[in-house]
Amino acid sequence: MRSELKFAVFVVVLFLCGGCEQKDPGPPNMMPQILGALQIRDARERDAALAAACRESADQGSAPAVLMGIQRIEDVDLRDEVAADCAISLGDSGQIEAAVEVAKLISSESKRDELLAKLMAGSG
Repeated sequence: MRSELKFAVFVVVLFLCGGCEQKDPGPPNMMPQILGALQIRDARERDAALAAACRESADQGSAPAVLMGIQRIEDVDLRDEVAADCAISLGDSGQIEAAVEVAKLISSESKRDELLAKLMAGSG
C-alpha cells in the first residue's frame, strides 16, 4: 500500500511537471551590443557599430535596444536609414507598436510618414 501511494504521488508530480509549459523568454538581451558600440571613441566607427547592433537587435526582436541605439547615431542619414530598416524588421515580426516608435525617429518627414503608413496598413 505504501509503495502504491509513493508511486501515485510520483505519477501526479510527473504529470504536473510535464504539463507545465515554460513561458516564452522573449527576445534576447541585446543591450550589451549597444553599450559596447557606445564605448567606441571615433564617431564614424561608433555610428557604424551602433547601426550594426541596432539592425541585429531588430532582427532579434529587442525593441528597447533598438530605441536606445538609434537615438545615439550621430550621422542623420545613417540614423534615418537604420531606423527605417529596424522599423520594417520589427513590423515584420509583429511588433507594430515598437516599429511605429522606431519609425517616428526618422527625421525626414516624407520618409517617416511613408513608413508609418506602410506599418499601419500592414497591421490592419
